[in-house]
Amino acid sequence: MRLTHSETVATPIDTVWDHFMDLRRVGRCFPGAEVTDVRGNEFDGTMKAGIGLITLSFVGHGKLAVADEENHHAVIRSEGSDRRGLAKATIDIDLVLTEVDVSGRAGTRMDLTTDLEVRGLPTRLGERLAQAVSGPLVQQFLTCMGH
Repeated sequence: MRLTHSETVATPIDTVWDHFMDLRRVGRCFPGAEVTDVRGNEFDGTMKAGIGLITLSFVGHGKLAVADEENHHAVIRSEGSDRRGLAKATIDIDLVLTEVDVSGRAGTRMDLTTDLEVRGLPTRLGERLAQAVSGPLVQQFLTCMGH
């Protein structure tokens, strides 16, 4: 399933880019996630996700697969499994930053596309519900990354 989100902040594009290149910061900014180890462009981490009454606790790894600074385009790929074996997930996060004017100041528009594949228990979750559930979390994440 593909989810899209966009956020504009009054922060210069180079600052926002630096934030996204800091994989530990990426983990700190996403609600429920923690990056536990970074090795170059690769990382390990955990993430808790609540879907209704179900809470899944994922452990996994990923990498910064694309870091095109000139075009301000990045792709983070990760995969993980629920600790109880209820689900497996792969996530590709595709980010494009665009310099914009925000009330006369240098700002940045962050366009984030997430390709999410979940296998197991939560696959019954529909795409519309996933967008509704993820929306506030991703907006919080983008706001954190932009400041």
